[in-house]
Amino acid sequence: MRNTKKQILLGFLFSWVLSQQAYRSVESIQSEWNEYTSYQKDERVSFCDFLFKQGHYERCLLTAFQLLYQFPDDPISPTINYYIARCYEEMQIYNLAHQYYRQVIQKEPESSLIYKAANYRDIYVNLLAGEVSELLEATENTEDPYMITFRGYAQMKKLKWEEARLSFINAQALFNHSHYNKLMGPLYQTIENVGSVPRHNRYLVFLSGSLMPGGGQFMLREWDKGQGILTSVGLMVLIGSWSKVESFVDGKNRFIDFEGTSIPLYNNYEDNNSHKDLANGDHIPKKMNVRSSSLKYSIPPLLIGAGIFIGSTWKSFIDTQTKNERLVEFYIEERIDKISPSRFLDFPEPTLIVREE
Repeated sequence: MRNTKKQILLGFLFSWVLSQQAYRSVESIQSEWNEYTSYQKDERVSFCDFLFKQGHYERCLLTAFQLLYQFPDDPISPTINYYIARCYEEMQIYNLAHQYYRQVIQKEPESSLIYKAANYRDIYVNLLAGEVSELLEATENTEDPYMITFRGYAQMKKLKWEEARLSFINAQALFNHSHYNKLMGPLYQTIENVGSVPRHNRYLVFLSGSLMPGGGQFMLREWDKGQGILTSVGLMVLIGSWSKVESFVDGKNRFIDFEGTSIPLYNNYEDNNSHKDLANGDHIPKKMNVRSSSLKYSIPPLLIGAGIFIGSTWKSFIDTQTKNERLVEFYIEERIDKISPSRFLDFPEPTLIVREE
């Protein structure tokens, strides 16, 4: 009897709990769901931020795209797109970095922090990708000190020293801060030192090429080209020397080598036991004329060799200016690596996690 009462009581309590759950309001369910999804989003955003800071850019991209898929209209979406572009930038996939920076630029107001950061980064990617002409076109008539600084770097890559100097001076005036004055110093020094970059004398190169096949290329430190020219000319001379042929002629009969060791070339030569003779009364002629056919064989390779010799000498003379420009470009690239434009990437950027102070 007692057990029956307990069972009835437990059944009543269970029914009451079920009835309470059945009558939860829609607002309470929506609130719980929002809290749940918000928690999911915060976890993913934190994980995305962690991956980016640790340099795991591919994993960060995967998490960022998942966030965009799950929360397409969330206010954090522009920042997610910005960090997708940053990941592609770090991975040196510059075309996709441009694409996502420009998505942010197109959708955000010009006065916003994220718009300015994406615009600066997009121009900076032009420098990284060697898109110098595009950068110069995009920054024409700009009054922004960061943009003018990037423009100066591009003008250095174009070997336009005076234009680069003016750009840096203009940017320095607009920054108007001792920090940027210090950053600009090595740039001015780089431009001043361009004149001291070692260059080749084109007339000395021409003289070297005239004295020895490939000599001009050796002076320009183009070792493979110089060796190829020297080998080619030497081979043509050797072929010309091999083509010398002399023959002794008596009518239609020819003898190879000197008369004393020559062998008669006759079709009617007979070998009868130990006796060798010519049939039909033929005899070795007493007088023979020497005819040389070397010219028609030796002249073509010698002409080819002379053409290679003269052509390589002239080409080394012409290529000297290009070679000197490459030396300057190498110097500039080396200096830019040391005084990278990344030093000027100190503008405010959006963050995935806003930390409360």
